Amino acid sequence: MKTILVVYSNERVDASTTKLKRYAFNTEADVEVGDVLGSNAYDTMMVVVKVLEEKFNFYNASTGELSKDLKNTKAFEIKTLKIVDGFEDVVYATKVSVD
Repeated sequence: MKTILVVYSNERVDASTTKLKRYAFNTEADVEVGDVLGSNAYDTMMVVVKVLEEKFNFYNASTGELSKDLKNTKAFEIKTLKIVDGFEDVVYATKVSVD
């Protein structure tokens, strides 16, 4: 598992100069800087701007800080991104306990 940084854009962007806000995902997929990813969860494409060979758990989008431990209340847990060929007609659910 590794952490990747992406920007949302429907056009190719230069990873080294883009000023777009970056977002983090953890993935086991084989991706490279410049890869464009589409998801049915987002209207805009994701462009990979950085691939880190290490997995982080939290990302502060305001500061860009990545960490393994929660250090700031503005940091969010990094979601896992799975890359598949085509979108499946799948609904995900979690079993909950109702009292």
